[in-house]
Amino acid sequence: MKPAPLLLTIAGAALALSAHLRAESERPKGYELKNRSVFNADSEARIPFWPIGFQRPKIKAVGNSAPVVAASKIQLDPGYFSVTSILLGNPALATVNGRSFEEGELLPVVYGTERLRVVLRAIRDGGVTLDYEGQQVFVPMKRPELGQKHVQQKADAVEFTIKIGPSAQK
Repeated sequence: MKPAPLLLTIAGAALALSAHLRAESERPKGYELKNRSVFNADSEARIPFWPIGFQRPKIKAVGNSAPVVAASKIQLDPGYFSVTSILLGNPALATVNGRSFEEGELLPVVYGTERLRVVLRAIRDGGVTLDYEGQQVFVPMKRPELGQKHVQQKADAVEFTIKIGPSAQK
């Protein structure tokens, strides 16, 4: 047996292993981000994700034309709302003021110039329960008498709101 080639092979393998370990210790362990990109858009500039030609909606300035009522003083009245049909299914639907809503949906209620957060809490046989800041109101379904023809007005899909308050009552 010749010990010289065996010793040379072992020495070569040891040198290769030490070179590999030295290269591993000098390489950075993780990726380091050098420059973070930032997007700052002007409030009047066109939003780049909107279609070309689409204009930002104009914000209307609220004037002193109507007195502002404190939200805690507003009392919901079942007469403000008209429930014309109820569908008990999955999901349950109720038609309130000519528009269908599910349980948990917000109703677009406006009192004067103020938007109210009225939630349709429950749909039951015979009526719905509305919730406004902990105040719960049951609105019974209006059943037309026989012989009356009920013509329902179609609501504008874009500007649908339910206006309540002293000025909105008939």
